[in-house]
Amino acid sequence: MARRLVAVAGVAGALLFLVEVRAQGPTVSRDGREVTFSRDVAPILYENCVSCHRPGEIAPMSLVTYQQARPWARSIRQEVLQRRMPPWKADPHYGTFRNDRLLTDQQIATLVAWADGGATEGDPADLPPAPRFAEGWQIGTPDLILTMAEPFAIPATGTVPWVNLPSSEYVVPEDTWVQAIEVRPGNRAVVHHAVAGAIAPGDNPNLGAENLHLYSPGLGAMIWREGYGKLLRKGTRIQFGMHYNTVGKATTDQTKVGFKFARKPVHTQVHTTILANTALAIPPMVRRHQAVTVFQFPADARLHGLRPHMHLRGKTGTASLIYPEGLRRVLLHVPDWDDSWQNYYVLGEPAPAPKGALLEFMANYDNSPANPLNPDPRSPVLWGQQVWEEMHSIYVTWTEVNDQNAGDGAPIQVPADKAFTTGVLGLE
Repeated sequence: MARRLVAVAGVAGALLFLVEVRAQGPTVSRDGREVTFSRDVAPILYENCVSCHRPGEIAPMSLVTYQQARPWARSIRQEVLQRRMPPWKADPHYGTFRNDRLLTDQQIATLVAWADGGATEGDPADLPPAPRFAEGWQIGTPDLILTMAEPFAIPATGTVPWVNLPSSEYVVPEDTWVQAIEVRPGNRAVVHHAVAGAIAPGDNPNLGAENLHLYSPGLGAMIWREGYGKLLRKGTRIQFGMHYNTVGKATTDQTKVGFKFARKPVHTQVHTTILANTALAIPPMVRRHQAVTVFQFPADARLHGLRPHMHLRGKTGTASLIYPEGLRRVLLHVPDWDDSWQNYYVLGEPAPAPKGALLEFMANYDNSPANPLNPDPRSPVLWGQQVWEEMHSIYVTWTEVNDQNAGDGAPIQVPADKAFTTGVLGLE
């Protein structure tokens, strides 16, 4: 279902073996009945898959109806057995995440039994209601939609340098709190990733815009519960940072970003800090090269989410919180990096980070012939935006502890695939 899919090794591989053994049993459910789409499979797909596998979203096929899912039964079997779908790269031994996409062994066994048993529909009366999503937007109907000022032309072949493009001529009229943000590419085929940034009055645009949100495969909208949000200062302009790939034919893109404004007062500003080791230099023919970058919290804070970023030579990534007294806590470990799926990991519970604590991101790179994705193991690799270059960065979502949120240690982020099907926001 996605390019360059690699099976998870280690403990995940052991789980795969156990599921394989179970999958060879009868193609019936726990209660002894035949496994059908309507009664058994649809609830799994609706909970875990259709936020992407539906018309207009990133996945190449829809799995909402039996007619849509049936031709893909064998592919579904293969993908879930090898734990390639749903895409989730975090090692389950480190941390818990609010947006965890892992299927249970029983869910995998059910999908496999359905495929092995002929992928029957069953009684349509057993079909649960499909989740309701706002058409075209994960955040619902935006209060404000900004589009790139002009379509950008992408050639058929060659390299397209990273480009910063202005949005339409919109200037924020007053200080505005934003509770939900979503970036939507105009042409997903050519957009590797897209960043929406804010340039406030007095900011130097040559130094980069403040990060609001970005799009990449596997990353949904950013949504925060009441009381938390991003601040757009009066006079701010929005800029798009675009990484394009060529696809063999000339085309265009006109990406847009949607905003939902806060309905109630916001007491806490959400920060997105990007840690980047721009001095990265990976020698040629090296199987294991380690890189590190750190961020020191300027005040007592809570850490809410992490989004690592590397390219084709990235192999593993680990984010750790290092307390002032020296204690280290691993928040996230990605044992099998995949550039195709750059997930954003929402912590199950915010991690307290006292003033002076460090957030460390350590990664390993493989610039050897043993890496099948390596474009050229004979050459050194430096920091760069293009996919054959390399990056070492992590996006950190955090908030400062203040008088109004001091006793609030609950998660502030709402998974995009649940935000407008559970009624938790009240933004519609």
